[in-house]
Amino acid sequence: MNKKGTRKTNGEGSIYITLAKQKRKKFLPKECTICKNCTDRTACNNRVGYDKCKKCEECKIECLNYCDRFYCYERNQVQITINGKQTTVANEKKRKDAVLKKMEVEAKVQTKNYIKKYGITLTQKIQNILDQKLSSKAIGENTYQRELCDLSHIKNSAIGDIPMQKITYNMIQEFINSRTYLSQSSIQKILFLINTAFSQSVIDKEISFADNPMMKVTVPVSDKEIQEIVPFEIYEQIALMEYITTHNLISSKNNNYDTKTIKNIIIIGLLTGMRIGEIGALNIDNHIDMDLKQIKIERTLTKNKDGQIIMGTLTKTGKKKIKQNKHDFRIVPFGVFEEEIVESVLKEQIELSQSNPNNKENLLFCKKDGSYIHHSQITNIFKRICRDAKIKLDLPKGCHIHMTRHTFTTRCIESGMDLMTIANLLGHTTTIQIERAYGHILDRYRNQNLDNLRDYYRENKLLSANMKKLLLSA
Repeated sequence: MNKKGTRKTNGEGSIYITLAKQKRKKFLPKECTICKNCTDRTACNNRVGYDKCKKCEECKIECLNYCDRFYCYERNQVQITINGKQTTVANEKKRKDAVLKKMEVEAKVQTKNYIKKYGITLTQKIQNILDQKLSSKAIGENTYQRELCDLSHIKNSAIGDIPMQKITYNMIQEFINSRTYLSQSSIQKILFLINTAFSQSVIDKEISFADNPMMKVTVPVSDKEIQEIVPFEIYEQIALMEYITTHNLISSKNNNYDTKTIKNIIIIGLLTGMRIGEIGALNIDNHIDMDLKQIKIERTLTKNKDGQIIMGTLTKTGKKKIKQNKHDFRIVPFGVFEEEIVESVLKEQIELSQSNPNNKENLLFCKKDGSYIHHSQITNIFKRICRDAKIKLDLPKGCHIHMTRHTFTTRCIESGMDLMTIANLLGHTTTIQIERAYGHILDRYRNQNLDNLRDYYRENKLLSANMKKLLLSA
């Protein structure tokens, strides 16, 4: 539709009558008056197509009466001043509709609810937010990659390429309901990205607060079975420690890991609860204090955008702690469970690492070639060790190195340690994650406490036979 028709004011000041011309599928047999009286038809290519000469473009009343090439009709165009700029906000067929639209938009402008039309899609909006977070170091490259994986679910869906302003609540609900095959945490992460995008669009004046569809979306329940955290039981932990101290853990000479390094990584994980990335980031000079008998954890191995292992500058929860105005480090004493063993393991590992000429960064744990230890490689070795030691053979996917951290946490719970102390040792900012992840362990521990309470009542004869009889009769 050509909206370049001549404008004329109708007295409203911001409502103009424009002439719209829409191509006919077939020309009418009778020529219009302007063209019939025209002596020069070169500008319109002798009326073979829809090209218009100057006379045709300036045609006003005659077009409305009759035109054999175009449907011609008047439109009421509404313009108002927004932020000092004249802006077209409507184009209506009837004048009364134009007046109503003008009043509606003016009311939105006055209440700061007017939204301009934008074409940015949901995928583009989320991508822009993630890029901005990465550039401002609000997230690291590893987190950036993980969130791009979550974004891929949106990008490859029906709502991914739809402009933000055209996405409805039903579209989002239908999309997220189709993702119940994912875990509950994955569903919530995807919804978090969508919600962040729409919240930012409200701030950027791309949609109004009232038009945010995320306010109606309900989080669906995942169909995926919840995977409970699996620690080693005490007898399994004993069997594991006996095995790694009495067997050669690396059989191949071409393996880039030393058998003592693998053994010490497992023991440190079991007795301190450190993540494998934190273990791999330990520096002998800066993080191991043999006098105070403590380990300082202030960084972790991570991945860059290309998936390569790099040395991070923060811990896994570092950004969250900094935002809370907290120090991004924690201290784990040697003696959480057994000071003598931890001290002995560290001394052995320090001697081994310092004898490695390739260890340029003076790391406590590294490969033979001096490169960083790799989480998946350590897990593959650990899985084989547990299989050979006949531990947890019922696990479908086998054991993984993070189970040493789960085991440490379980022993802490079983010992009666309070959750806040456990959270501090693990590097969590609150106890919420422990309560969620280790709920089944906590339930088991509470049941043990109930048994202890009943034993206490019996030992002190608080509920003797006579007392029971008296209470029951009452």
